[in-house]
Amino acid sequence: MGLTTILRGFKVPIAVLDRFLKSNGVEETWGFPPSLLPIPGSNGSPMDPQSAFLRAKLAAAGDTNSLARIFVPHRQGQARSTHAYVAYTYVMVFGQRKINLAADLPDRAPPGFAELRREILGFAEEGEPGEEALLQVAGMQGGEGEDPASLLFVVLTDEREFPLARPFMRESDLHCDHCAAVFEDWINLQYHRRDTHGVEMTGFTFLPNDL
Repeated sequence: MGLTTILRGFKVPIAVLDRFLKSNGVEETWGFPPSLLPIPGSNGSPMDPQSAFLRAKLAAAGDTNSLARIFVPHRQGQARSTHAYVAYTYVMVFGQRKINLAADLPDRAPPGFAELRREILGFAEEGEPGEEALLQVAGMQGGEGEDPASLLFVVLTDEREFPLARPFMRESDLHCDHCAAVFEDWINLQYHRRDTHGVEMTGFTFLPNDL
């Protein structure tokens, strides 16, 4: 089941975030919630490698108590969100919870966080098909007087873990059954079948992509 996460941070297209991670030698998210893998010899909470990398990077910038973490919105079935959230603070809600905004979700980003946002968004590629539109969706920029690195979001997240280096798919699942095309992931295969061959995607997903 999913959890509701209230967070402060920034929104980023997954394609851009993954490009940033890959350039730093960190496993990409592939559009799935980062896996929570235990740290060998540690008694602390398990930490996914993507968030561990961000925390180490922010620690070097002066945020020695970083809580940075990547969140990917929950989607139905095989569908994937186009955006993720990089948070510097967050609270999770299972059923209900009283929130003290000043204490739980302070609106001042920690040292290095605004710079981290600029560095990640610097991996957006000009002219990449569809990417410019992803950078313009609601929540990418703050309103007047708002810090775009410390925006407040409510996100439906998923606690499932994905321990594999990348999502496992049979090779046969990635071949188009109408032509010879082969794809890297299942979702783009379905878009190809719809756009190229007119296959109706009835019941593909009932949740909106991004609000």
